[in-house]
Amino acid sequence: MRYVTSIERLAREEGMIEKGREDIIDVLQIRFEDLPGELVQEINQIEDVEQLKTLHRQAVTIGSLAEFQDAIDRLKS
Repeated sequence: MRYVTSIERLAREEGMIEKGREDIIDVLQIRFEDLPGELVQEINQIEDVEQLKTLHRQAVTIGSLAEFQDAIDRLKS
């Protein structure tokens, strides 16, 4: 098995974070079309991969952007 340096590990995690953000925004745009810039900024500030996974699942099933905003607010608290 190849040794993975800490720099490679960080780069991989950063890529997962960026992909998670893009996926959430993409799903929300498909479902609700126009997204408020503030919501996009909040999504882009999330650094936790697990939180992004949770939000991605919610973006697929949530009923409205207001509900999604509530989900983000709950994660922050």
